[in-house]
Amino acid sequence: MCRRTPSLILCVSIVLAATPAVPQVAEGDDPVLTALTAHQQDLETDGLKFLLDEAGKNDFFLLGEVHGDNEIPELLTMLWPTMWKQGYRHIAAEVSPWAAHQLEFAPVGKGPDVMGLWTKQEVNFVHTFAGSNRDVIWGCDIEETQPQLPIAELASLNPGDPELKRMRELTKDGYNRKMAPDLLKLAEQSKADADTVSNDVPLRENIIETLEVEKDRLGADTKMIAQNERERVMKEQFLKHFRLGSKAGVSGKVLLRFGRNHLHRGYDARGISTLGNFIAEFALEQGKKTFNVGAFGAGGTARMAGETWNADERQDELAFALLAERAKYSATIFDLRPLRPLLHQIPSDKRSALQANLIYWADSYDALICYKTVTPLKLPLHGEKSAN
Repeated sequence: MCRRTPSLILCVSIVLAATPAVPQVAEGDDPVLTALTAHQQDLETDGLKFLLDEAGKNDFFLLGEVHGDNEIPELLTMLWPTMWKQGYRHIAAEVSPWAAHQLEFAPVGKGPDVMGLWTKQEVNFVHTFAGSNRDVIWGCDIEETQPQLPIAELASLNPGDPELKRMRELTKDGYNRKMAPDLLKLAEQSKADADTVSNDVPLRENIIETLEVEKDRLGADTKMIAQNERERVMKEQFLKHFRLGSKAGVSGKVLLRFGRNHLHRGYDARGISTLGNFIAEFALEQGKKTFNVGAFGAGGTARMAGETWNADERQDELAFALLAERAKYSATIFDLRPLRPLLHQIPSDKRSALQANLIYWADSYDALICYKTVTPLKLPLHGEKSAN
């Protein structure tokens, strides 16, 4: 997930009240600035056409989003109808397979109240283009928001299993990460003779993988392991969905919608080889092509778990501050690919901090969207995702 917690953002905004200073260089003297000006478009007009053109030319379209805003869901409603016509049939999403199945197929008011990064309304919209029994959403994540719900479901399938009964008792009033070690031990000891496959993934398997990551998140010396393990889960679940879809003859192009940190090419700032990096290599092996676009906010507010915070990310990255300064439109998309040869021509020992940061983002993403003002999500997301 690309978001920092609201409290951390507040601290940063107090300590660093001003936007980072971007070196003032005359555009005519700097080919990078000239390229930024020449390769930016208004997302509401030419920029939208630019994205749809890239979607048509590529097989995997990776959208690294900002969580908790209205802008990304609105962008998806503009993109998806045309992308469906272009052959896109699935959206790999930052939700668990269990949650994906519930959101897409559980009748309103009859299934559990699934809380997370997708709403029932969003899933219903993308599903309208497919047949009633065909899944569109591929869950590719652990169930970090409400693990108590799949635990309860698995326990109901195995009423005689004492370990699963104990897991349901421990989580009947909700889940806390501190429970993860005990829950994991019980899950591993359970027989769970009856299981169900939701969204291509066995329920017990997803519960155990969730608890393994959650347990490792508790220790300072195991947080990096947890981050790597979560990306591994995302990669393996994506691969399972893709292979099963291909075997069934229902595969097509795939849109991936995850937090921005999960869709980098290469290693991200955490030192993690992300899902996005895996997709780039997998596409190459398959003879297919990818396009990576990320988004960031340069102002406004976002909301998750009932909390609202400052969504200005210019303090986070020197490149974001520069792009926000150069952006001509309220939502500006920058094609970063023309910057790569210009930036890499600069000897490594001669690069400024800003140039080094621009190289990081231009190598990670083909394009970045700068939203000058982000608005908080109208339909609140009740399950806040971890920053890991």
